[in-house]
Amino acid sequence: MKLTKEKAKQLAIDYVNKDKSNHYYLAMIDIEVSRISHKYWSATFEVITSEGHVMEGPLLILVDDDLEKAMTLDEAIEAHLLE
Repeated sequence: MKLTKEKAKQLAIDYVNKDKSNHYYLAMIDIEVSRISHKYWSATFEVITSEGHVMEGPLLILVDDDLEKAMTLDEAIEAHLLE
């Protein structure tokens, strides 16, 4: 892995914060090297309402170690299909 855990964490946090809302926020639970593909870091987030209730989760964000880019699982699948 060329990305450090801290750099991958920051990329994931930046990704989820790009479309902030006043109604909810995303709280990181953990980040680790993906068990499915070592090309990705796997970051999990809980979606929490402004009142503090867990709305849904966990939300999975992948960080591509080669591209140094965060993305949703759907975006990662689409990128893989286009390779």
